[in-house]
Amino acid sequence: LSKLHLLRNPNHLNQSIQQQDQLNQINKNSPRSKRIMLVEDEDDIVLLFKMILESDVGLKVDSYTEPFSALNNFRSGQYDLIMIDIALPRMNGIELYYKIRKLDNKVKICFLTAGEMYYEEIRKQVFPELEANCFIRKPVANEDLIRSVKNILEIQSLYVSKRKFTNYRLWVSTKVRAH
Repeated sequence: LSKLHLLRNPNHLNQSIQQQDQLNQINKNSPRSKRIMLVEDEDDIVLLFKMILESDVGLKVDSYTEPFSALNNFRSGQYDLIMIDIALPRMNGIELYYKIRKLDNKVKICFLTAGEMYYEEIRKQVFPELEANCFIRKPVANEDLIRSVKNILEIQSLYVSKRKFTNYRLWVSTKVRAH
């Protein structure tokens, strides 16, 4: 519709504004608009996680193998999720967590761990504010990593609802043709 037509007809203008708001909301929840900071000291894991999350999910991943470098490059509001290995050289992941929390108390943080310790107890004692899904145990299957990150970033719910709607629409059109 032309701009002149929209100005003459306020209903079309309101619809156009609502549609733009819906598109903006979808774009905001899109994986392509999400940014992750990955702090992991093992190069092979960094490469693998970065490849999976960027190519399979479409996220933007900034990776650091050294916690002081990650901290120096961290800016409040820049990241949607920070993934931190607990066992890092020179500063462990828990120390890094507290330093980042001082700079940004809203960013979602998830811990990576290769240990066999019972992390639910640690989570309850050290990090009572964290949800249980904020710990990812390594090694992790690609699909499990993707699912965990999508759940933490609440990406999956958007795509599940679209899929349900599409399936419903296909079911309705099949029923209509059958009658």
